[in-house]
Amino acid sequence: MIFGKTGKKGVLFWLATAAVFFFALGGPALGEGEFPQTDESGFLAEGEFVYENPDQGVWRYLSPTLRVEIFRRQDEEQRLVWTEAEIFTRQGERFHMIPYMAEKRMARMARPPVIARENGVVFAVNSDYAHLRIQQKIRPGILIRDGEIISKQTRTENSTKYPNLDTLALFPDGDMQVFRFNEHKAEDYLAMGAADVLAFGPILLRDGQMDEDILAKYGHYKEPRTGVGMVEPGHYFAIMAEGRHEDSKGISTLGLAKLFQQKGCTLALNLDGGQSATMLFMGRQIIRVGQSESANAQARSTAELLGIGHTDRTLAEDAD
Repeated sequence: MIFGKTGKKGVLFWLATAAVFFFALGGPALGEGEFPQTDESGFLAEGEFVYENPDQGVWRYLSPTLRVEIFRRQDEEQRLVWTEAEIFTRQGERFHMIPYMAEKRMARMARPPVIARENGVVFAVNSDYAHLRIQQKIRPGILIRDGEIISKQTRTENSTKYPNLDTLALFPDGDMQVFRFNEHKAEDYLAMGAADVLAFGPILLRDGQMDEDILAKYGHYKEPRTGVGMVEPGHYFAIMAEGRHEDSKGISTLGLAKLFQQKGCTLALNLDGGQSATMLFMGRQIIRVGQSESANAQARSTAELLGIGHTDRTLAEDAD
């Protein structure tokens, strides 16, 4: 399914015309799902390009500031299905936390597609599910949202509980940094200029390297898992590994770290998993939630998403 600035019919006509034009010149025709002509940096001059092919496991988005390419992968020997998104940005486009209800951001929840559609989010994954720890009055980890400290309480040095509450700091310039759970205080992150700080963990990659001792200690079992990583500012990956169903048993944090390392990421953090793990494109969930035979079954309700990009047009709604 393809959409564009002038509507579905207009863009289909434009693409068909462009294909004929290039073919007449002896150049390649525009194939299904291929990006239209871009500038020297790989972005559109104006408008939006949206493509989805769930049967083939391919989704694409392109605008003047955002480029998203998503592919579903499968390793039948390992009984693993995962979906990986590669994201390029420019001109201030960045990942940020998106609440269902800003004035009650840790108290009001909705299904992830609802949050994505109501906020016009191009691409999103689940976040650290911090609202649950806050509601249950257990240590939430160091949390910052939109430059405001939500929590200063993190694990103690001798804690062995999962998640270990390692952090991912998001900066206004598009930079990301990962830190151990007790490496900095909340005020330190504000002094660094962090706009959002998530707490879950463990760290999957730091300076391109894995700490296999930590990864063996936290999340060594196979489950549905989501992570986000960065190659460099403006170039990111998000990966969601399915689990708890016949086609995919899930993945360990070590296995997830290896996927991010293979993509060239310098850093990555493990986010919440299990029935919370999800990935959304243009307001639609594009992965299968474990323990469900229905392709339309959604991840559990949440207070926030980690997302990027804004659009005034999302895809058709799934059942809420």
